[in-house]
Amino acid sequence: MKSCLGILLVFFTFVAVVGGGAFIWYLSSSSEFSRKNAPAPAAAAPKASVAPP
Repeated sequence: MKSCLGILLVFFTFVAVVGGGAFIWYLSSSSEFSRKNAPAPAAAAPKASVAPP
């Protein structure tokens, strides 16, 4: 009885660890990162012109 419960405990722990890792891998490979309402890229600021002496 004890060995059967021990085997079940080890098996379910293994399934939870491997399943959790697979779930995290799936989420990380299927996710997209995008910004909504992203500000428009700012135009390049004009450089200060220095008059030659």
